[in-house]
Amino acid sequence: MEIRRIRPEEKISAELIMNVVFLFPAEENYRQRLENPADAEQAEGYEQFWAAFGDDGKMTSCLVVNEYQTRFDGHTVGMGGVGGVGTLPEYRKGGHIRKIFEKALPEMREEGKVFSFLYPFSFAFYRKFGYELCRTYNRVTLPVKLFQTFPYPDRVEFFQKGGDAAPYAKVYEVFARDKNLAVVRTEKGWKNILDMDPYIKRQYTYLYRDASGEPAAYVIFSAEKDDDGNLMAIRELAWVNPSAFFAMLGFLGGLAPQFGNAQWNMPSAFDITSLFPESHEIKITRPVGGMNRIVNVPQALSLLRAPEKEGRAVIKVTDKFLPANDGVYKIEWDGSGSLFAKTSGRTPDMETDVETLTQLVTGFLTLEQARYRKNIVVDRNEKPLRALFPHKDLYLMEYF
Repeated sequence: MEIRRIRPEEKISAELIMNVVFLFPAEENYRQRLENPADAEQAEGYEQFWAAFGDDGKMTSCLVVNEYQTRFDGHTVGMGGVGGVGTLPEYRKGGHIRKIFEKALPEMREEGKVFSFLYPFSFAFYRKFGYELCRTYNRVTLPVKLFQTFPYPDRVEFFQKGGDAAPYAKVYEVFARDKNLAVVRTEKGWKNILDMDPYIKRQYTYLYRDASGEPAAYVIFSAEKDDDGNLMAIRELAWVNPSAFFAMLGFLGGLAPQFGNAQWNMPSAFDITSLFPESHEIKITRPVGGMNRIVNVPQALSLLRAPEKEGRAVIKVTDKFLPANDGVYKIEWDGSGSLFAKTSGRTPDMETDVETLTQLVTGFLTLEQARYRKNIVVDRNEKPLRALFPHKDLYLMEYF
């Protein structure tokens, strides 16, 4: 078996594997692409693909490592967004995906990435490679008429395909800057999100400007169906301050004649139930989402936001799949915002695996919550450890 990044002319083969694995149709021109597989336009992005090849040279499995920059405790770090993972049915149970991860994860580390994130078909399967649950959200369903609690605003603009993404990026920058894992969106990223024809795709995007004319909030939603009729499926709602948030809710309230309910996957730390006079009409579920793993433990620890009061902690980390992360790390902070992490020979205050450490570092779990997991032992020095691993807001709406 050969494991490597694919060549330009092999991208179409990887895409056809995904068609079989995920049961979606190929593009109508795929036969023409097979005749000219190295066409530069069709091969764009091939560098992000990894694949396994049998002894006969046939591609049997593949995955994509999407390149992202993401926010982490006030820093911008590299993240490998893994998607398109699959093996042709006749080649399964041969460990092909494991072999790809054995090559791809160390290379992510060498490239300077700190995290790798994915959306699993099976949590148990990806835990074998060091990934762990690191994203949930509040799925809120409520009658659109409840938004009429808030005044209908002036200065709302409808986005048309090919329009200017800059006002939306300005709002998102404020909205996402303090949220871990929030992607730093590129021009191409914004194009993928916004540039859909509303008259065909039925995705509708609106921008609210405040009294000074500054972009202050936006909403992106699509028209779908539920048991009560038209459903407003909110993909993203972002705002720069509470008044802008209320203004956008007031705008959505004006759409009550067209929509019965709205459904919104809102940030997990945000509570909407106290905003309306009839809270019993609000239904909230908490679906689990994606999995994350630290690719470079010493770098992740060194970038942690320092607690307010000085302290230190010594942590032993075990990473069965990526042993370059194994070690004992001493973390010290001086109370001025500076934090230092380095390997140490000292007796650890805490021992944990990389899966639990990922949850702690990102703020998905606090120390008290993490202690209910099996693979963590806290021997001493609990107070500094609690200060080092508080709850943090997480946000990630990109899918790959």
